Amino acid sequence: MNKFISFFAILLALSGCYAIGTSSSYNSGFTWARSESKPVYLSFVNTKTTPFYFLLNRDSKQKDYKLTVRWSNSKKGDILHNGFDTTLKFLVDKLKILTFKPILRPKVVAYNINSRTHEEEVVFSISEEEFREITYAKSVTVELTGRHNTVMGTFNRRNTFKAFKEFIETSY
Repeated sequence: MNKFISFFAILLALSGCYAIGTSSSYNSGFTWARSESKPVYLSFVNTKTTPFYFLLNRDSKQKDYKLTVRWSNSKKGDILHNGFDTTLKFLVDKLKILTFKPILRPKVVAYNINSRTHEEEVVFSISEEEFREITYAKSVTVELTGRHNTVMGTFNRRNTFKAFKEFIETSY
């Protein structure tokens, strides 16, 4: 009888049905996806101003899109962003202005020790509806206001609009 119980216990343990040795549970963390774009460049009329570019982000756990703005410093040691007072505005089809404030404190992401310049990053949250409005507009002008600087850029057909449309179609 003891051999039968031992044989049955070993068989049960090897099959994976033994309750103490193996447990399975559904983890929703395995069912999400994250998308991030390559840099999305704009056109700038005044080339003396400090240019910036976008990185588009989407996490399927959240409805909103994240828009990361990277701004390169051309002056030695100057901080460009103004904390949570930095603003990003989109003039969509010359009819509607969308204004955004950062959701995270701006941070320095790169530093060049030779030229003493750096690159700052700030993250904005944009709803799916606003992101679609920007993506499918005929014209978009962007204004980024920082500490002592306001920079104006425009979407162009070749890079910006194409990158936004590609991102909205391929991200989930």
